[in-house]
Amino acid sequence: MARELSQHEVELLIDGLTDDIAFVWVLTHLGIRPDPPTDPGPPSASDVHTAFSTLDRLSLAGLVKVGHLEYLDGDPPGRVAPVTHVEEPIAQVKSRVLTACKSGSDWEWSCWVVNTSDGNEAARRALDRGGLDP
Repeated sequence: MARELSQHEVELLIDGLTDDIAFVWVLTHLGIRPDPPTDPGPPSASDVHTAFSTLDRLSLAGLVKVGHLEYLDGDPPGRVAPVTHVEEPIAQVKSRVLTACKSGSDWEWSCWVVNTSDGNEAARRALDRGGLDP
């Protein structure tokens, strides 16, 4: 990767070692939204743009994939069942997130991020160096 990862980017990748990351946690890991949030409502369009600027950079570097989750059995959402991550173009996902934020409906889960093998390796290297300090 041409540039060093920020501490927030490393934090996102470390979380991605163990789970798919919902958009609400992307905002937290990237330092855009505090935990707990001061306003639990949807983020501003500006915050969404900031998050996707970073996701786009990480995606182009081959560290993450951005998209949505689908149930493996094709049945409706809202239950515990095996899922798979489906990568989508960043612009498409960003549009969906902005629409969800406007409506206030399920914006937290309108985007999912997963590490690539290179993203996992970058997270492991950061952990080997002592954690979140890039």
